[in-house]
Amino acid sequence: MTDNAAPGHESRFFRDFLRLAGPFWLAGRQRWRARFWTLAMALLGAAQVGLAIRLNLWNADFFDALERRSMDRFLTQIGIFAAIVGTAVLANAFHMVARRHLCLAWRDWLTRRVVGDWMEEARHYQVAQIPGDHDNPDGRIAEDIRIATEHAVDLAHSLLYATLLLGTFIGLLWSLSGRISVLGLDMPGHMVALSVAYAGIGSVVAFLLGRPLVRATDLRQTREADFRFGLVRARETAEPIALARGEGRERTRLGALFDAIGPAWAAQTQGLSRLTGFSAGYLTLAPVFPILVATPRYIAGTISLGTLMQTAQAFQQVTAALSWPVDNLARIAEWRASVERVLALEEGVRIVAAEAARVGPDAIVLDRSEGRIGARGLCVATPDGTALLSDITLELTPGERALVDGDNEAAQALFRVLAGIWPWGQGIVDLPPDDGVTTIGERPHLPEGPLHEALVFPEAAAAHPTEAVMRALAATGLDSLSERMDEARDWDRDLGIAELQRIAFARILLHRPRWILLGDTTTALEASDADAMIDLLARELPQAGLLVMGRHPGAADRFTRRLTLTRRPDGEVLLREIRARREAAAQPRRRPLPVVDWLRGGYGHRDGR
Repeated sequence: MTDNAAPGHESRFFRDFLRLAGPFWLAGRQRWRARFWTLAMALLGAAQVGLAIRLNLWNADFFDALERRSMDRFLTQIGIFAAIVGTAVLANAFHMVARRHLCLAWRDWLTRRVVGDWMEEARHYQVAQIPGDHDNPDGRIAEDIRIATEHAVDLAHSLLYATLLLGTFIGLLWSLSGRISVLGLDMPGHMVALSVAYAGIGSVVAFLLGRPLVRATDLRQTREADFRFGLVRARETAEPIALARGEGRERTRLGALFDAIGPAWAAQTQGLSRLTGFSAGYLTLAPVFPILVATPRYIAGTISLGTLMQTAQAFQQVTAALSWPVDNLARIAEWRASVERVLALEEGVRIVAAEAARVGPDAIVLDRSEGRIGARGLCVATPDGTALLSDITLELTPGERALVDGDNEAAQALFRVLAGIWPWGQGIVDLPPDDGVTTIGERPHLPEGPLHEALVFPEAAAAHPTEAVMRALAATGLDSLSERMDEARDWDRDLGIAELQRIAFARILLHRPRWILLGDTTTALEASDADAMIDLLARELPQAGLLVMGRHPGAADRFTRRLTLTRRPDGEVLLREIRARREAAAQPRRRPLPVVDWLRGGYGHRDGR
């Protein structure tokens, strides 16, 4: 088996999880609520163990009443049993309420914390630029946080219950076992040894039978995910498929993806059949085995019928407690995977936050004290630390219209530096206050909702009368949208890219900023339309400084100044510390709880390799 866990890595895994999620009980705004529901769960769990003990004692009294053929005792025990059942119903119901309250509160707190860190200071954009296992943040936040919190609560409760159960019933089973003589040797507590052996043999067999099942389940889930992704892709590309009459090819592709599920399903079925068959026998034998073992003592008159049944029930409780690792192995594996995914996203966010917070000569310094846009001695790097641009000096004055083109990747990187969302580089960037500049990339952000609110975002709709918004739409050639001002839709999806780029200019007319930064904002327009948008800004906002960076299909003579960028071709490492961090991130990650990976190896690889 591959060495997936260095010494101390498992403890570091749990420590990282507690560092991320543990403050919910220590410093979160809901910490007292969290402590209350946690204490309630613990007390109710202890009550459940107490009920199990009382039920065990009831078994002895009930069967002793049957053995004595005493109707009075029988009726008394029926009453006691009804009380036990009623109390168990209440305890389990209240425990479910406490568990669900705790799970939701913890998930809510952790989700807000992760989302808050992820959506702060452009980190959601920056983390997508660096390598690492932090893709699909939506799934990590929506699903993995749910699993990480819910499974942690369930596993902690079941482990506490199993521990209390074992600590209580192992002593009871020892006392019920009495002493027997085997080959002349006096053996006290023999039923305890038998319960440990029974649970141990069952666990080993379950491990061996379940090993290929884990791998088969992973394979099936992968195939199911591939099929779902194929369906999503078909939905998202519905129009191109229809125009190309590609339905037949898509049906074949989707059919092939679904056919791949079959072998994985068959392998899982085979593993489940073996494990289910063993479990059926194991669970059927569990209540009978201790009775068969203890019956000779009952026949010999050493113990009563009640003691016999009490011993059998205590044996089952001890065996169930000892079987906790096997019973919860699948849930532990799922919990570990989800926690790792959440931690990977959180680690990526922490990395880009630390890189954006760098100071000194090896960092980009954003100076907002001068109220202007420019760069002094600026060097721009790619996210892996490789030099992209060097020694950029630029200053935009009010009323000036400048075009920065050339290498488009370099131009877009410089645009993002000036927008304040690209932290990789060195030098000084002069920026005005945030409320004095409008920055728009290839397409503007239109939040879902009424068109009026989306157009004036991030300002309030009340600040811009409908007539003013309609004039801005007419000026940018979007008269047709004037009738849809109160219509609520997902405008990013509903409108084409050319319409979105015109909306960007309509928004600028409404906000009337002093400084305008545009990056690839005219690429979807015809050359004449792109020139018309630049002329519109020059006419309506003559005192505003305009900087267009990247591709512009119109004429360069619409601008008062032009800067052509050339990318550094030699691949020089500009940020050595960041480059070293990227190389370290590319190394295989060690994983905790290696027994789960051993199980995933199945039978197909010797020694789990």
